[in-house]
Amino acid sequence: MRPEDIDYPRPVVECHACSDLAAEMVAALAAASIVFKDNKDYSHKLVHGATTLFQFARDRRGRYSAGVSDTAKFYN
Repeated sequence: MRPEDIDYPRPVVECHACSDLAAEMVAALAAASIVFKDNKDYSHKLVHGATTLFQFARDRRGRYSAGVSDTAKFYN
C-alpha cells in the first residue's frame, strides 16, 4: 500500500525500551553500509549510526509492542 493511500491514523510514538525494534534498525544500517561501501563517507555514517543504535538496544532492553499497545496489529 502506498503511503498516500493509507486512510487510518498512524500516530508517532516515543519508545524508551524497544531493543527489538532498535536491533532491526541496526541490522538494516549495517547491511546498507555494505551496499554503499564504495561511498566511504556514507558507509562510515551508516556504521556509526548502527553502532550508536546498538548501544541503545543493549542498554534499554524491552519489546516495542509491550510499550505501545496498537503496534501489535501493524508489526506482529
